[in-house]
Amino acid sequence: MTESATSDWQKGGLRYARLKQVVPEFLAPASLHGFIVAVRQGGGRLRLFNPLSPLQREFVVAVTDQGVVVLWLRQPGVFRASIGGVVYEASNQEAEVRWSEGKLVVAGVAYQPIAFHSDDAEVLARIASAD
Repeated sequence: MTESATSDWQKGGLRYARLKQVVPEFLAPASLHGFIVAVRQGGGRLRLFNPLSPLQREFVVAVTDQGVVVLWLRQPGVFRASIGGVVYEASNQEAEVRWSEGKLVVAGVAYQPIAFHSDDAEVLARIASAD
């Protein structure tokens, strides 16, 4: 991924650092281009002030050299860096990914990046579309 002004701490601190280890291991032998953490609704910075955020299902949307994968995270998401399973997987040729109105749309399902992940989501959409 590209270097940005957003720090790993802003993206999720220790949990995000752990996801940076867990996601590539889970997707191996595929080579990871990048990933974001997202929710189906209620993402963005307002989520930081929502007391129910820990109960919200979170997803990792990842782009690899082989395609696009959406993973679900075990709950409570804001405290865990544990992958529950695969929601969607498609090769680069079959993947349907686009950036639309602040959401990463994967196979018709909109994923709203959590706070500080929007820039990376736009980059992932471009990478996935280019393959």
